[in-house]
Amino acid sequence: GKYFVKRMRQIGVAVPEPQGAFYLFTNFNAFRHELFQKGIQNSEDLCDRILEETGVAILPGSVFGRPPEELSARIAYVDFDGAKALAAAEEIPLKRSIDVEFLKLYCPKVMTAIERLCHWLMGCRY
Repeated sequence: GKYFVKRMRQIGVAVPEPQGAFYLFTNFNAFRHELFQKGIQNSEDLCDRILEETGVAILPGSVFGRPPEELSARIAYVDFDGAKALAAAEEIPLKRSIDVEFLKLYCPKVMTAIERLCHWLMGCRY
């Protein structure tokens, strides 16, 4: 979750730090102008287009009570073998944190989704 937050913030997406859950609630309003140019006017349009163009499935903020025109979405990051990742993480010394290479090895689908989403968003700007 922390890596996802860091990566999304690098490109300008507003996202709070995770507080122990397995999902993030993101706000794409910083991309509003660019998304509007692509015909995206609400969170449902946003999620439909992301799925269509990247294969990444996220849920519109509107299904969680947010205003539809707010370009928000909930993104889960649990598409990996948790038992395998946990066993590998237990082998890492406590003083060392889990790094990107670990995530690539044990959470490849999540890492691919993050990169696809970031690449798509950055493509909206150019």
